[in-house]
Amino acid sequence: MAKRGYTRDTIRGGASDWDVSRPFSSYLRLLSTLLVHPIRFFGLLPKVPDVRAPALFLAFSGLPAAVVWFFFAGLYPALVALVLPLPLSVLLAGPYHLAASGGRYGFGVTWRVVAYPLGFALPFLAVPLVRWAAVAWAAALLMPLGVVKAQEVPVWRAVVCALVVALLAVAAYPA
Repeated sequence: MAKRGYTRDTIRGGASDWDVSRPFSSYLRLLSTLLVHPIRFFGLLPKVPDVRAPALFLAFSGLPAAVVWFFFAGLYPALVALVLPLPLSVLLAGPYHLAASGGRYGFGVTWRVVAYPLGFALPFLAVPLVRWAAVAWAAALLMPLGVVKAQEVPVWRAVVCALVVALLAVAAYPA
């Protein structure tokens, strides 16, 4: 039997998944849940490797992110905000999946728990004063919490992975 909301011909998600049929209200609900109740969000997130809802969520998150980047930084960063989220989510999911080796589920579930926090942080990354708070919330709390809840691995492994990813990101960021 399929999880609640998942059938062969629909991409509507479970209780905490992004609902494609109601994109705006579902987007706002998902962002508020990630901000206020992240443990509940990852606890209810379906543990299926279906990539459709998170991929569409990243694409949808790229739209407000592109608008915000356009006003704060110009056209080229806005275009990057439209194109970069999906490849960046796959790149970020790699280290988290390595940290979750021996977990219950495969790479698809790890990617799902990385894609939603990344989509959460995208619109805030252009705003100078909010940027670092959004990155800290998404990368230091949401992604490790999602890996712990979804893959059922020890907390220390997810925290170490988050620190390694943060150090790599700081090293790659031009001074």
